[in-house]
Amino acid sequence: MTLILILTGFYVLWLASLLKVAYTPSLFQNYTLFKAINSILFVIISVISWRHSTIGILTFWPLLTAFCMAAFGDIAIGVANNRHGPDGATRSVSGMAGVGFFCVAHIFYLLFFTQFCPMRPYHFILPIIALLVMLYVTRHPSFHFSRHTRPAAVFYYMVVTLMFTVGLNASITCITWSPLYSIHVPFNGWLAGIGVALFLISDILMLPLYFYSRRKCPRWVRFANLTTYYIGQLLLAISLAL
Repeated sequence: MTLILILTGFYVLWLASLLKVAYTPSLFQNYTLFKAINSILFVIISVISWRHSTIGILTFWPLLTAFCMAAFGDIAIGVANNRHGPDGATRSVSGMAGVGFFCVAHIFYLLFFTQFCPMRPYHFILPIIALLVMLYVTRHPSFHFSRHTRPAAVFYYMVVTLMFTVGLNASITCITWSPLYSIHVPFNGWLAGIGVALFLISDILMLPLYFYSRRKCPRWVRFANLTTYYIGQLLLAISLAL
């Protein structure tokens, strides 16, 4: 457990360094490297946390695969930002690859959570709403989507919201609401629930960060996107042990 706390502290410090790099033009060429290290760290923390948990390898492997796919997505998006800047990142090959990796990651997060909370019809309410919203957003003149990125974005946000609803439902079932009512749970529901919520916020912030075309995106959006994403990943990773 001490090792997890040490790595968590280092992870937070490295995230602060990543934010410094993201906002310093003279350092921005290191953006991909700093993102990669943060991403590798949440994969390592998840493995160490799993070793302190009661979850078997057959249950854990979808989550581990999700973390790895997310790390690949982070690196691809970082390369796209370094080569093309935020405005051209999502239209580049590496940017599209990053979105693809993230989509696969969300599918494996979903597979992990369905082991504790089988999908129900009500889980599809939010994805259907996301579908309708994205059909409108991707055709709105304020956003730039091509004929290739439009269907990808619609599908991506349907998967994201489905993962959120199932993940949040699974997290709630793993919360011990009373100290007098002790039950065995596979992971910390509070941390996992906050983690999937931050994950969803991060994904929503990608729309103004990478696709809004009417004016320059406010500087705080990148800060919020990075912090919600990496803190969300950290909470999901350590939820296995705490």
